[in-house]
Amino acid sequence: MGVSDSSRNNSAGGQAPGSWLNSLVLCWHEPRVHDYDLYYLLNRINIFVMLPICLVGLLVNGTALICLYRPPKITSGVFVYLKALLILDMVQLLVTTLTYIVPPVCDHSHNKTDLFYPPCFLFWRFLELPLPRLATSVNTMHSWTIAALSAHRYWKIARPVVSRFNDTLGRARCVLLLLVVGVIAFRLPLFIVELRFVSQPMPKIKRYTWATIEMSWYRFVYHSILDPLLAHVAPLLMMSVFSLLTLLEICRSRDFGYHKLKIDSIINGKNGNAGGGDGQNGVLVTNGMEFAPLSACFKRRRSNGARQKQEIRATVSIVLIVVLHLALHSIDLLSVVRKWDLLISSVCAVRADYLIRHVGIILSLVSASINAFVFIAFTNRLKSYVEMLIRKTSRNLSSSSDPAHSPRVTTLEATCLFDVEEARKYNDTPL
Repeated sequence: MGVSDSSRNNSAGGQAPGSWLNSLVLCWHEPRVHDYDLYYLLNRINIFVMLPICLVGLLVNGTALICLYRPPKITSGVFVYLKALLILDMVQLLVTTLTYIVPPVCDHSHNKTDLFYPPCFLFWRFLELPLPRLATSVNTMHSWTIAALSAHRYWKIARPVVSRFNDTLGRARCVLLLLVVGVIAFRLPLFIVELRFVSQPMPKIKRYTWATIEMSWYRFVYHSILDPLLAHVAPLLMMSVFSLLTLLEICRSRDFGYHKLKIDSIINGKNGNAGGGDGQNGVLVTNGMEFAPLSACFKRRRSNGARQKQEIRATVSIVLIVVLHLALHSIDLLSVVRKWDLLISSVCAVRADYLIRHVGIILSLVSASINAFVFIAFTNRLKSYVEMLIRKTSRNLSSSSDPAHSPRVTTLEATCLFDVEEARKYNDTPL
């Protein structure tokens, strides 16, 4: 379970750590090798819990992505963040599930007569070590994308006028590009420092022992300090702060920037007309002041009301996504605290620690599936999409069930039917 081996540390390719690191306990524990009961328990959890969550999450996220592209299309930066979040949800579900499902399957495919021997042969040689590190990188990008989305929503609420002009698709793409570059730079040591490619006696990706198994300064600084802080604590803290600031901003200004009916159409007249009369385009000019007609004010009020409803719906959905992410990733913070406690106490992890960590992984997949559900629930895109499918299906069924020699509808009858449908749709005339 846990051994202290300072001699291996001092001979690990010149990476001789200090005396303080030599005093730490070196733990190397794999359930597949050291604990068969735990190994089979985790495999059953992966098959009966993780795999169904992955399939449902892929279906829901795919549906949400289709609804996102349905008209009316969002033209602000929220579209870029939501699209990136849905794609990252699907990638996280797929990569994480493959990381934990494929190795047990390939454990029983070592003979050339086995069905999965060719793909498993490639997996053990080239994907066994990079795949978990790829899943870790995707999880980091996923967390920082939600943090950027929460910061973007606070900016939209706190600066409504400025954000309306500056919230563009290009700006959002630049922010996501910076996040991608930062995550790649942060996770690059997982692939360059820890892994190496060997060609003899056969091509294979192997790992450096001093960077992955033995206690070295690299492993202590990167995996015990930088990884918990930058991949778990910092994004969760950023989500919490910006979500609280968003809620406080909404409570502080209940008008939300759109409630008040401001007659902003009253402007100083520049045409020098001091008398009364009708101006151009139906604008009333009185004593050098231009007044828009009252109907224009009510039209603006209706458009502002629709905009307000859309902003409130988007804000509620994004805040709920962040809250659920924080709730379902709280075990990650518990795992970080437990990791530091084990490191300070110089003891090895027990079976309960592995189970808690695995439960945290399951909850992270649930969080990736719930994001799309929250997006669908707080938008009317799924409703309109389902109504369109029902309408097309009923139209096809009705056309297929018509008799073979049905009378042809004349132009006058078609016009009357169209008028009836328009009256039902807009309630212009009582039926």
